[in-house]
Amino acid sequence: MIDSDVFDFVERCRKHKATEPLLDDLLETVRNLGFEHLILSGVPLGGQKLAPMVELNGWPEGWLERYIEAEHAAVDGVCIYSAKTLKPFLWAEVPAKWSDTQASRRVAGEATEFGIWSGFAVPMLSVHHWQSVLSFASSQKAISLSPRQQVQLVTMAVYAGMSIQAFSDVDGEADGVLTDREKEVLLWAAAGKTSSETSQILGLTERTVKWHTTRAREAFGVGTTTQAVIEAVRRRLIHP
Repeated sequence: MIDSDVFDFVERCRKHKATEPLLDDLLETVRNLGFEHLILSGVPLGGQKLAPMVELNGWPEGWLERYIEAEHAAVDGVCIYSAKTLKPFLWAEVPAKWSDTQASRRVAGEATEFGIWSGFAVPMLSVHHWQSVLSFASSQKAISLSPRQQVQLVTMAVYAGMSIQAFSDVDGEADGVLTDREKEVLLWAAAGKTSSETSQILGLTERTVKWHTTRAREAFGVGTTTQAVIEAVRRRLIHP
């Protein structure tokens, strides 16, 4: 791949108005580097479910369904490491403490049934999730990339991620995630107020405050109020 291919993709990103054309374009472009599949999603944390966090699914048919059903994200070394670094990495570079567990090896073994053997991951900050990752997958048993090729992949991944975010912003999805009252209770939680204190401030019952807090957690698919606050801040829904 030459640099002009990357710049041409970046230019086309500005013209795409939906996820499917963007996915097809990116897949076609990265085939020149030996990748046939990819996925862009948020990185699940603290019991979050992967399914609602997937933004581009270019995995082989059936693999995402199996991955979600088996809850592989919780044990997959690539997924775990994607939450711990912002440095792009070859899948083979995942530290052994996460990649060499029995569960992680099982995930990698199942992936080969779908023609996935190796890959390259680009973790990214996201306003929609704690962190996102665009993971490119190859049928080659050991994909080899030069430093320049890695930069090319990172550049395309970042622009693809920006385009997806822009689609969401245009659709106004972020604004509808939380109600005004849910934002309010999270804002006071961010300020360190308990449910009891928040109820007094807002003139609500403590039970009502807890109900709104629970709804906010469910909206983000997280297990704690602290995680809900973090998600709301990251998505710029509240400003503590």
